[in-house]
Amino acid sequence: MIELPSQLYALGKPKVFSKGTHIYHTQQAVTQCYYIISGIVKVYIDHRNGKRSALDFFNGGDWLGEISIFIHEDTIKENQVLEEVHCLEFDLNMLQEYCNSSSNISFYFATYMANKLLDRSYRMSEYMNYSLAEKLAQFIIRYEKNGIYSISHTDASEYLNVSYRHVLYIIKKFCDQGILKKEKHYRITDYTQLEEYVDCHGSSE
Repeated sequence: MIELPSQLYALGKPKVFSKGTHIYHTQQAVTQCYYIISGIVKVYIDHRNGKRSALDFFNGGDWLGEISIFIHEDTIKENQVLEEVHCLEFDLNMLQEYCNSSSNISFYFATYMANKLLDRSYRMSEYMNYSLAEKLAQFIIRYEKNGIYSISHTDASEYLNVSYRHVLYIIKKFCDQGILKKEKHYRITDYTQLEEYVDCHGSSE
């Protein structure tokens, strides 16, 4: 994670978005950018055939709207808060002025976006070549918080591009193996075994 420059942090306005709300709306022009401190936001698209694809999940250390600092976005992607989000709000015009006047700030955003692009590219390659058990284990590790995994099976299936039923099957398998325990959400009870799925490339489902 790239540390937020102190001069930017001081300019952010604290804001909270409740679970189930939207930070941006599709017909809305981007006038603010958000740096997430905690919480999870799902970014997704609805296809013409009625299916939905979750493009990414954003949590602590991620930005929303930063692409608009450099280019105009014609279409705003759908988004929804999955866990209450605490963030810093920044005026888009102010960030653009800072990037124009400060090479350090401009380099910070360029580095952040380059790292996100590389991360998504690697993830896409992995998801094309690994079993669902491996992909889901990696997904759980990525988005667990204090040993609790709370993302719904529907959201996970949209992101992994598999059926809800298939995700449920693997989750049940993890529970049967003592890796997860069903409570209000899912508690990770064997982190080592979960990590072994990520390292065990080529295993069958």
